[in-house]
Amino acid sequence: MKAKTIGILGLGSMGKIIAKDLAETFNGKVVYLAREVNSVKNLAKKYDAEIRYADISKPKTLVKAFYEIDVVIHAVHHEFNLDVMKACLKSKTNYIDLGGLYHYTKKQLKLNQQFKKANLTAIIGMGASPGITNVLAKYASRLLDKIEDIEIKIGTKDFSTYKQISPLSASYSMQTILEEFSWKPAVFVNGKIKFVEPISGREEYKFPEPVGTQKPQYTIHSEIATLPYTLKAKNVSFKIAFDDDFVDKIKMLKENGFISDEEIEISENKFNTKNVSLEILKRLPKTIPEKINQYEIIRVIVSNKNKKIIMDAKISGEVIDKDTGVPPSIIAQMIVDGKIINKGVFPPESIIPEEDFFRELSKRKILIYKNDKRIN
Repeated sequence: MKAKTIGILGLGSMGKIIAKDLAETFNGKVVYLAREVNSVKNLAKKYDAEIRYADISKPKTLVKAFYEIDVVIHAVHHEFNLDVMKACLKSKTNYIDLGGLYHYTKKQLKLNQQFKKANLTAIIGMGASPGITNVLAKYASRLLDKIEDIEIKIGTKDFSTYKQISPLSASYSMQTILEEFSWKPAVFVNGKIKFVEPISGREEYKFPEPVGTQKPQYTIHSEIATLPYTLKAKNVSFKIAFDDDFVDKIKMLKENGFISDEEIEISENKFNTKNVSLEILKRLPKTIPEKINQYEIIRVIVSNKNKKIIMDAKISGEVIDKDTGVPPSIIAQMIVDGKIINKGVFPPESIIPEEDFFRELSKRKILIYKNDKRIN
């Protein structure tokens, strides 16, 4: 009998969290799909995983590498989502990713009939946000007869000590950060999509302690591409809080044109301004932690005129980014174990069994609360 097999495409910081969770919880075969095979050999040895060559810029290598893998978790940047999904269609492989920053999500949903015809499942946006946020919203929606507003707010507090702090660092991809600060965020207002200015809507909001008062702002996010339609809400918004100093630094880059998509010409060669800035930022000194102690709250408020449900996911400890890395591991295992069987392309709120998912999150110390009362 063929072993259940899950593949991870992209073994960066997020891919490593996925790899760790699979190593600790999955009774099956794990395959690392990497362009630089030597770069993941130590990790593969540590977690007893197979390695296959896969270059995301060469779709034929993906199709070959995906052979006899049950589910591929795509943990590379969202601009490759469609290419990886199309490779999965050719290799007959189920698919999961971490999000598409609204615009890619819209395009991915159009592949629904192709995945359904191929008898495959694709779950798009299955991290913390999107991902946990969508499932929290779905859970709350069951408790209301009608939904008017869905508000998503994310706040963090860092109590860590560091040996060295980078001049500009973030807990996730700097490319994604720059896009979130430069692309116009989508907001669903009175039944219609509108796009607002980047870094707008930044105002104080009091999260439960120890996160406390933060200043969430609108950013481009995948939840707005699906929740208004799947849950039939009138208004849907997404905001995330960043540290004041971090926001000021990114704003300085933005205001001076460093993160625009304009081309600049240097010695008769043309370069994308944002790509050049990214390469420079990658070369900055890295943050070196001494002791990590972070806390995050993912809050989803679902309401109508008569009732409000506040759902919180609370994460604390050494690696709060596990809230993005462990959900795709959990859901990939649900697919291979036959707990998720529907075929097509789905956002999380349309296919994830909420209670089962929350129980698995609890095992990873990601705790779910409804109106301040823990439910997992």
